[in-house]
Amino acid sequence: MYELLWFIGGALTYQLLAKMFKIVQVYIFFQEIHMHILMMLDAAAQDLDDIVNIKLTMMEDLCLEEEQIKLLNITDKQIVDTWRATSVFKLQKFVPNMFKDAVEYGNWDEMKKYLADVSKNER
Repeated sequence: MYELLWFIGGALTYQLLAKMFKIVQVYIFFQEIHMHILMMLDAAAQDLDDIVNIKLTMMEDLCLEEEQIKLLNITDKQIVDTWRATSVFKLQKFVPNMFKDAVEYGNWDEMKKYLADVSKNER
């Protein structure tokens, strides 16, 4: 009878430890995916900034009116800023509930700082 209790205790301990390790592995996997998503968003934002700059250069080369160029440039920058804010909002919205605490930023600038801090710690 004593051996049966040890067997059941060992089986329960195994089950508990296996579930804990599984949770840890899922959390590590989420952190990796999360970092790659943030890096892709950052790369896309840099590409958008480059596109806005190329467009500005092309408008200047076409000799458009200075006021028109300025207005279009302001509009483009607002569109990119809106895209950044929306990206962070949607990323936070669609994070599974069990990982909500892992998202430690609320806007684009905080996300960039978080990305830089995590990248620095990985090196």
